[in-house]
Amino acid sequence: MKSNHDNKSAIIYQALFLSNLLLIPIGSFFLLIYYLYQVQPKRAKPKPLTRFNRVHLFRSIQISVLAGLMLGVAPIFYILYSAQFGASVMITIFYFVTLHACFVLLGMLNLARAMANKLPLF
Repeated sequence: MKSNHDNKSAIIYQALFLSNLLLIPIGSFFLLIYYLYQVQPKRAKPKPLTRFNRVHLFRSIQISVLAGLMLGVAPIFYILYSAQFGASVMITIFYFVTLHACFVLLGMLNLARAMANKLPLF
């Protein structure tokens, strides 16, 4: 199915989520926040979004925050509060690589769903 103007924003939001994981971690997240700020009703002239695009924007931000917490904060706490440093580093690397791959695959699935005019999976 060809992408049309209706789902172009959703494709951009999901691509930014993948970019947040793979290319530019903080910059892509702030760009997603910027897009969220652009569609807020508190502004004088908010950018109109369809429900479909709004759901993709909110889900990509939610998953980005979840990925940041699970990939950035959780391993640090595990290493700091573990009694065996060597084992905790090895387990943390395994945890990070496995979970990062899961988030990338989820992002690819949501990008494909955005291209097919379907709502994202969470």
